[in-house]
Amino acid sequence: MFRKWQFALTFTFVLLGILLSFQFRTQQALLNDLSSQSTETLTAMAKNLNQKHYQLIREVWDLRTQQKRLESSVSEEKTLAETMQIEIDKLNIANGLSPVEGPGIILIIPENNSDAFFYQNMIDIINELWNAGAEAVAVNGIRVTNHTSILPAEEFSGILVNGTKITYPYEVSAIGEPSTLNNGISIPQGIVENLRNFYKIPLEIKQVERMELPAAKPINFKYAKPVKE
Repeated sequence: MFRKWQFALTFTFVLLGILLSFQFRTQQALLNDLSSQSTETLTAMAKNLNQKHYQLIREVWDLRTQQKRLESSVSEEKTLAETMQIEIDKLNIANGLSPVEGPGIILIIPENNSDAFFYQNMIDIINELWNAGAEAVAVNGIRVTNHTSILPAEEFSGILVNGTKITYPYEVSAIGEPSTLNNGISIPQGIVENLRNFYKIPLEIKQVERMELPAAKPINFKYAKPVKE
């Protein structure tokens, strides 16, 4: 679909072609009648034609300059649009609004007899993953964002993630540099070491080259609105 400037530029070039064609036909008619013209008249005609010729050249040059200026403007607009799209993609990833893929680690918490794994342990694991550089996190296939709620189920019989009860084995998936995430979550006296050593929970950590995490459910804002300037 033509933009307005493209239509205007096309129309100008068409008009210029008509003018050049008209000038050519006029010159042919004048050449056929040269024998009947005086020297002074021919000189004046030649001068007039030269002036029109150079005027048309200047107009063509101006149009080409305008075309280059418009093309440059379109290129800048395209670059700006691409930059804005990159920023939008980053925001969508940060807010969990887009599915993502990449390398990372998966923590597997199997069912155990100690019943020592509580919802607060899950929160601590997720926070340590963020601190280790995780770019996206999911728990049992549920994307974790700054709006995610992690609570105990009734009578502490499990964990609720955004109101959904998850069951063993718990799997915490995090996208980021695998070895960095592994080292960060395995720090001495950290949550993983404490669960292994004190509560005898056999957590397993897998490093993977690629995984996919789903998008989070969009949030409907009922009361919060942007401030109008």
